[in-house]
Amino acid sequence: MMTKFWTTLGDIFGLSFNIIDFIGNKMNYIYIGIIFIFLVVWTIIMFRHKRNNEEHAPL
Repeated sequence: MMTKFWTTLGDIFGLSFNIIDFIGNKMNYIYIGIIFIFLVVWTIIMFRHKRNNEEHAPL
């Protein structure tokens, strides 16, 4: 009874690790791309504020 439980639990973990192995670095590349896009947008907004003399304006 317990042997079947532990074997099933091990198979579930093995399957989840295979899914993670399949994804690989793709998820990391997606995160890097999203962070890079946010950084570029934020930099553009900061330059726009500096150009409009709103650099130290109150919120």
